[in-house]
Amino acid sequence: MMLWRKPEPNDKIGEEHLRDEEAMRAVEKEMLHNIHKEILGRWHFLKTTTAKYTMAASLLLMCCSGLLYKKLSANGEASWVTVAAPKGSIKNIQLPDGSTVWLNSGSVLKFPDHFGKTREIELLDGEAYFDIKHDDQSPFTVHYGRLHARVLGTAFNVKFYKSISDVRLSVTRGRVEVGKQSSSFGVITLGKEVIYDQKAGTHRVRLIDAEKVAAWTSNEINLYTIPFDELIMRLENNYNVQINYDHSRIHHLTTTIHFSRTNTLQYVLDIIKTIHHLDYDIKGKEVYLKKM
Repeated sequence: MMLWRKPEPNDKIGEEHLRDEEAMRAVEKEMLHNIHKEILGRWHFLKTTTAKYTMAASLLLMCCSGLLYKKLSANGEASWVTVAAPKGSIKNIQLPDGSTVWLNSGSVLKFPDHFGKTREIELLDGEAYFDIKHDDQSPFTVHYGRLHARVLGTAFNVKFYKSISDVRLSVTRGRVEVGKQSSSFGVITLGKEVIYDQKAGTHRVRLIDAEKVAAWTSNEINLYTIPFDELIMRLENNYNVQINYDHSRIHHLTTTIHFSRTNTLQYVLDIIKTIHHLDYDIKGKEVYLKKM
């Protein structure tokens, strides 16, 4: 049996203290909830904003890159391509404007992957035949050594070997303006050839058989009064051999010769033997020439 007892003053204080403590805990819990909610809200805003800024920056970078590429392209800042024709073969090249170039064996050509307002390429070494697509608005220029050839659209042959003093440009169709730096040698027309001496720095123009000059593109070789060292270089490029001879005794000779790339090396050496009275000995990829 429970006996009723009058509450003591201290009990009342304890109940009030308990209610106050529970209220404080509730307030604290609410405050913590609000703080947590605010932190998460700020983090979400920061995360979302960062993502948006990152995406915007990426898009801006892509746009800038595209604009930069277009700007570089417009200014002619293109990538350059270097093409070489291996010894013993001829290489056919299509330029970005649709023009065609035949590169003789052992020759090297450099050109951009696209053209801008002007079309400019460089023959670094060797011989090339150019069939240029006509364009009145965009002149075509070939740089070779100290010289240049400028056309609007025509066909011509350039022979420029760094090791050979004799440099030639022959016109097979149309007109070609030939010059050195800012000076001009004049306009060379069909059936004419300008010959430049790299050592003396002089030039002259002569008449030629235009069809025979570029016949090498069809494997027919026609060489007119060329120095002996050029003849040797041509044979080395065509047949991928090394020819040894006494330069002091033979280098002064000049040669006019016609043969086909399909002819054997021995066949061509027999012709040279008849012309210059030179004996020869073939040992693998080595050829030895000497006076008979």
